Amino acid sequence: MKYSAPLVDGLFLLSKSQTKKRFINTGIESLNAVLGGGIPVGYITELCGLAGSGKTQLGFQLAINCVRETENTILFVDTKGDFDAVRIQKILDNIGSSHQEMARALLKIEIVQIWTMEELIELFKKLKNKSVSIENLAMIIIDSLPCLMFQHFGDDNKIGLTYLNIFVNYCRSLCKNHEIGVLCINIQTRWVEQDITDYIDDKDQTRDITYVEKQNRCLGKYWQHIPAVIIFIDKLKLDKMRNNGFCVKATVLRSNEIILEQHCILTVDSLGVR
Repeated sequence: MKYSAPLVDGLFLLSKSQTKKRFINTGIESLNAVLGGGIPVGYITELCGLAGSGKTQLGFQLAINCVRETENTILFVDTKGDFDAVRIQKILDNIGSSHQEMARALLKIEIVQIWTMEELIELFKKLKNKSVSIENLAMIIIDSLPCLMFQHFGDDNKIGLTYLNIFVNYCRSLCKNHEIGVLCINIQTRWVEQDITDYIDDKDQTRDITYVEKQNRCLGKYWQHIPAVIIFIDKLKLDKMRNNGFCVKATVLRSNEIILEQHCILTVDSLGVR
């Protein structure tokens, strides 16, 4: 019994399953609906889209909605150096928050700037061994992971993949033991390739050239199956809106528990996401 797993009573597991928090409320009803309740607790969630599709603004909105009128705290990991408290203030002002409520919300969003994968891993290591403690931590938002991984793009020694693997292991441990959710913002790339098809008949050979659009989520093959939920946002080409706004289609691409390809339409502008 020395090296075996600890014995756990079945009734204890049932009670824990019934009482533990399963989702983090996004504060956006349509997004909660397609996610089956909200951002899942205990798992890694990916928010992915093209540049300029509103990923960061949605990340800000989720952070605000998570801490408003709750005791929750959010850890916002800024890897781009562009976290803007003024944008947070505008969103809070738009929903009618008083200056006191704004101050309370901002105090519950912990911001840390990280510039390398080594620093990110060290932060998660300290969170795991509790040398860094954040009271009432509900979710960690990382904006964005590719900014750190692109520093190792093309490395022959695969050190970037090693760092990513260590990071994922720490994420899973934190999600399970601290009962939190981790939201990683990722980038999508698109490009067009030629697709040449040869047709051969009795006398002639002809070629049909078509162009195929390829879409790719960054961070490589290893990462593709890591997130339990992937939220892909795609900017819609509609008429120009007020406050430099636009609409996005938010689609749940893959999940362990909910039906694939559910989607909703969100409005993104300088006043938030709804």
